[in-house]
Amino acid sequence: MKTLVYVPRMFTRDEFKDLVDTVPPDFDRTSEDFWQYVRERVKAVARRIRCVYTDFTPHTEDTAPVTGAAAIVESLMETGVTVQAAVDPLHAAEAAAWREMMRTTPSPMVRDLYEECLSEVSQHVRDVIDQTLEDDGMGVLFLHPLLKVTFPEDMRIITMFPFDPQDYLNRHQVRRRQ
Repeated sequence: MKTLVYVPRMFTRDEFKDLVDTVPPDFDRTSEDFWQYVRERVKAVARRIRCVYTDFTPHTEDTAPVTGAAAIVESLMETGVTVQAAVDPLHAAEAAAWREMMRTTPSPMVRDLYEECLSEVSQHVRDVIDQTLEDDGMGVLFLHPLLKVTFPEDMRIITMFPFDPQDYLNRHQVRRRQ
């Protein structure tokens, strides 16, 4: 049976700010705690991991904002683990464009198109993993927390995170309104 360790990665500072305009004062500490937890858990199963799936490309300037996940991916690469892009760059660019359009000109139609795009991104992630993860193999997926993927039923999923990053974002939004 295929096994996938699923890590909905913590928002970067810029992603958080793009979504809610402000960053909570405890963001840096919370983010470090999040990644420390994930690092420890991934380290415990590292010898079994054969492939890492990400929504970013290691070894590029673009990884700088995703330092927590990038550091874990880099350490796994040193052990010979392969890295696979889980998100198609065109889908990612389209989703970013729809998200920006929702910010500037929100409407039900734009929201529907954004959600449809996210669904396509999620389906692509599922397909990439299903087609490339070996039977009896273990992989790790680091994915933006707003993307929700429905995995195949014949795949064992281990969700690994100390808290849901989306809950942290929602809590910050509620506190801002009070």
